[in-house]
Amino acid sequence: MLYLFLKSFHLAAVLAWVGGMLTLSVLLGALGKDAPARGPYEQGLLAAFYRWDRRVTTPALGLVWVLGIALALMSGWYNAPWLWLKVAIVFVLSGLHGNQSATLRRLVSGAAPQQPARVRRTAGAVIVAITAIALLVIFKPWGAV
Repeated sequence: MLYLFLKSFHLAAVLAWVGGMLTLSVLLGALGKDAPARGPYEQGLLAAFYRWDRRVTTPALGLVWVLGIALALMSGWYNAPWLWLKVAIVFVLSGLHGNQSATLRRLVSGAAPQQPARVRRTAGAVIVAITAIALLVIFKPWGAV
């Protein structure tokens, strides 16, 4: 029963984290590489996104890691190749989230960040990565079910 609770909370944390990442991807993509002067409304909106990222998305990322490691240890999957591929993808997504958060922090502080094109077009990459993770978890290739 504990396993099912941990799995449920892990999935909820994944949904919160990925939802926040996709929102940030769309926001950063909409802002583009030009940094026009922003009015108080736009700055307030950026600040709201920043607060959401700090209070929801980033803690959800921490829960994803903690609960995911606990589930892997409880299930004995720590030697499974599919799990290590999943961990590698989650590691890359975690780095992407850090990059997005740093860009948002600079925008909120009023600095004009130099956004590489890859930062502005990350929503598709996030969706592809999450799809790959879902396929790995459901089918568990290269290992026992």
